[in-house]
Amino acid sequence: MIIRIREWMSPTAWFAAGIFATGAFWYFLSNKNYYGILGSGLGAIVFAGLAIYLHQLSDKSALHASHREQLGRYLSEAQGLRSRLSEQLLPIADHNAWVDRVNDYLRTNIGHDFEVRFSDFSGMVFYGDGSEKSKMSHSLEGRSRRLHEFIAELRS
Repeated sequence: MIIRIREWMSPTAWFAAGIFATGAFWYFLSNKNYYGILGSGLGAIVFAGLAIYLHQLSDKSALHASHREQLGRYLSEAQGLRSRLSEQLLPIADHNAWVDRVNDYLRTNIGHDFEVRFSDFSGMVFYGDGSEKSKMSHSLEGRSRRLHEFIAELRS
C-alpha cells in the first residue's frame, strides 16, 4: 500500500503539537486543571510523534538509498570498462552486457523514463576520432553522466 504524504501534513502536525504543548498546557496550568495539563502534554507528545513519523515517510532520500547505491555500483563497473579501453580487443560484449543490466534495472526498479534517458546523449558534446575505441569511450562517458544525474535526482 502506497501512503501519500502531502506537504501540508507535517507542518499541521507540528502546529497541533505546538498548540497542545504551549497554549493548552499553560491555560490548564493557570486554571489548576491537572487532567487538562496531562491531556495537553499527551496531545503534544502524540502530535510531535505523528509529525516525526510523517517526516520519515516523506523522506525521499531514504526511500531511494538502495537505488543510489546500485547506480553507484554501475558507475564503478563503467570505470572498470573505461580502464579496459587500452586493451587490444575492446570489451564490446562486456560493455553491451553492462548496458543491458543497467537498462533492465532502471526499467524494473526506477522507471521507464530513466531507462529512456540512460541512452539519450542529447545535449552532450564528445570529442574523438570516430574509432571504435572513441565510440565506446563516448558511450561509457555519456551513460556515466546520466547515472550521476539519476543519483542526484534520487537524493532530492
